Amino acid sequence: MVNNKKWERLFCPQATPIRKLKNFKNVEVNIKRDDLNHKIIQGNKLRKLKYNIKYAIESGFTQVATFGGAHSNHIVATAQAAHLTGMKSIGFIRGDELQNNKEKWSKTLFQANEIGMDLVFLDRDSYKLKEVSPNVRDYLAKLTYYPYIIPEGGSNNLALQGVVEIIDELVNQMPEATHIVTACGTGGTMAGLIDGIAKYDWHAKVIGIPVLKGAKFLKEEIKLFSHNHDSVNWQLYYNYHAGGFAKLDEITEGFAKKFTQMSSIFLDRVYTAKSFFAAYDLIRRGEIPAHSSLIILHTGGLQGGVIR
Repeated sequence: MVNNKKWERLFCPQATPIRKLKNFKNVEVNIKRDDLNHKIIQGNKLRKLKYNIKYAIESGFTQVATFGGAHSNHIVATAQAAHLTGMKSIGFIRGDELQNNKEKWSKTLFQANEIGMDLVFLDRDSYKLKEVSPNVRDYLAKLTYYPYIIPEGGSNNLALQGVVEIIDELVNQMPEATHIVTACGTGGTMAGLIDGIAKYDWHAKVIGIPVLKGAKFLKEEIKLFSHNHDSVNWQLYYNYHAGGFAKLDEITEGFAKKFTQMSSIFLDRVYTAKSFFAAYDLIRRGEIPAHSSLIILHTGGLQGGVIR
């Protein structure tokens, strides 16, 4: 049974803590530990799903559907969120070659499937079209009940409401920072941080690290999502993708291992290894100057595997 009380327990945890690390080149480094908000629905995924799941429950939906690749943290997070609130879930997965080839499945796909998500594999052309694809429409038309559709990565206006709450927490946890760094996949988290900064009239610069290769499109996506993109200082740095989505080069992986040894904070291969490496490299290059106060948002993703 779909359960609103379960939603409250799941999506209304205490504020995630701030971990202050040793200063680096006279820059104060703070980690917003959103990796601690849930074991599976972790980090920004819990933030972005919070009001999407609430809307689905209150609108009477008993099933949700969403889109993602084989390594999408959003896929397994949606599967778990639906399961824990009494809903069924469908994941439309990019890559029809995976349909009958479980040997190529990622840990994420196995997890989502074990939780109970129905996985539907799409060819690349169908995936680009998402819910307007004939293959997707035909599948949905055969269902007894139409599902609530959550966008790829969970990014929409409801998602931004949840991400803004990161800034709601930060204003009560520490003085205003000069810089906030986050990983970027679809741009929803970045847009939410921008709106949160505007809400409190902070002057912090929001820095996004796209984890996809060739992600110049994200700038326009963020402008579409955010209501305050013209009034907040923000920038994307495109050169830290480490080879592309779900790929990692030796330099970034080596940094992640050393960072964990130094801090005991684990990073994932898809998002946080890249954003944390970028943050320290931007300090090293002077893009984040000495005497700044930096917050790095730990966006979770550890359920998909950590770097050791």
